[in-house]
Amino acid sequence: MTPVEIIDAADALVEPRNSSRVQGWPRVAAVLCRHAIEEALRQYWSLREPGLDRCSGRAQLLCLTVYLRDGDLGRETLSAWSDLSRACHHHAYELAPTAEELRSLLDVARRFTCEVARQIAAHRT
Repeated sequence: MTPVEIIDAADALVEPRNSSRVQGWPRVAAVLCRHAIEEALRQYWSLREPGLDRCSGRAQLLCLTVYLRDGDLGRETLSAWSDLSRACHHHAYELAPTAEELRSLLDVARRFTCEVARQIAAHRT
């Protein structure tokens, strides 16, 4: 699956008609969304700066704020990835993210994955 398709799958879980069918859907959606960001990062660095993908995820995201043409999107992606990472780790004292919070994080992830897909397509032509 492409990162955009992974985002679509996560987005489908957040839909009210689907969320009641899957127990733990907020965390599942968060894991999928974070995975999509990480896969898009891997693709981005293999295109833009091969070798950077061997750095930690946080380091890659920090570099993204400089390398990505839209620095704001890079910062938003770093923030979304951090929020998703917290949501993916279950703690008894923490609530899962709400559908509204997930939609906001999915929006950032979708904009980032679409930007990476656009750059990859432009590079191939």
